[in-house]
Amino acid sequence: MTMQVPADAGRSQARQAAIILKVAQSMSAHGIAALPRNYELFYEALSGRLPQLARELSALGQNPEQDALDALGLKHHLIAHAALAADRARAAAQQALADAASRLKNARAQRHAFKDELDHFAARLATDPVASLSEFADDAARLRDAAGRLMNEEGVLQLALESSVHRFCDLEGDFAESRRPLTRDPATGLPNRLALTAKLDTVLETERLDQPLALFVASVEGLREIADRHGGAIAAKALAKLSALFRKSVKKNDFVARIGQQDFAFLCRDVSGENAEAIARRLRQSVEELRIPLPDRAHTAETLSLAAGITVAHAASTSAELLGQAELALAGARGGNGILSYSAALSRNLAKTYGHHAA
Repeated sequence: MTMQVPADAGRSQARQAAIILKVAQSMSAHGIAALPRNYELFYEALSGRLPQLARELSALGQNPEQDALDALGLKHHLIAHAALAADRARAAAQQALADAASRLKNARAQRHAFKDELDHFAARLATDPVASLSEFADDAARLRDAAGRLMNEEGVLQLALESSVHRFCDLEGDFAESRRPLTRDPATGLPNRLALTAKLDTVLETERLDQPLALFVASVEGLREIADRHGGAIAAKALAKLSALFRKSVKKNDFVARIGQQDFAFLCRDVSGENAEAIARRLRQSVEELRIPLPDRAHTAETLSLAAGITVAHAASTSAELLGQAELALAGARGGNGILSYSAALSRNLAKTYGHHAA
């Protein structure tokens, strides 16, 4: 039996293939090394997902240096550049440790030199208690000079250690920044699915669930179609509007993440299932009121809609369980009124439905 590919899926695949071909051609024309991070850089620029990156890449000219390309990838927190950022931070940390070790070695040498002078002075006093005043003065001068060198080296060591402490604090920030692409969606700046899972794990493992905790997963219907029909630049504008709307729609202690091409997740504290449904309805209305303007079409705009699946955490919940429940409710919401809360009955009904179709 021949499987029919939906028209939208076919257009999306063709567009992805065209972008990949354009990436390869552009890299070849500019003499760019075939490194994985360079492929990602050009793909993100040419796909239209990051218009600013595209402009900055174009400004580099015909044959950009690899360092300039890497600087752009690091600036825009691309995933393939996370290892590069970590390697640079690690190298800087190793150099800082080497510098501190060298200072400690010098300080230790000065201490040994000072001890040798003390031992020599003590030995002279023990073997020749009636040494002349001039001989005693010479020994005392050498001892004073050794003490001065030791104090100078101790001062340098203290400054070096203080500098190393500040450097390590900076490097800690660099390491955190290098991990950021792994937990951030580059197109919106929102946390991604990995970050959401980590957040859920932290909340469920370290906090008491005396107050209700609601998770809902929302799908923005129409976003993928905008990308397919009008390209990545228009889709990026739609994403920017959505991410700004979603950030404003949650409380300070709540959490919003982009977990798929058109899927977002909201973790809301002190919110019951009923309240979560009200939040989802308001959010759906706000999304439906958005207008995505199209270039050269002053009186035409694209619109979006939203479907959401909701679940509420309990004491024995796990992140995988909550995400699975919310996504199961979302699957049911798409075929109903657009918003649905998870229940055991819903799980059984959907299992029967999918099982029947699978058979």
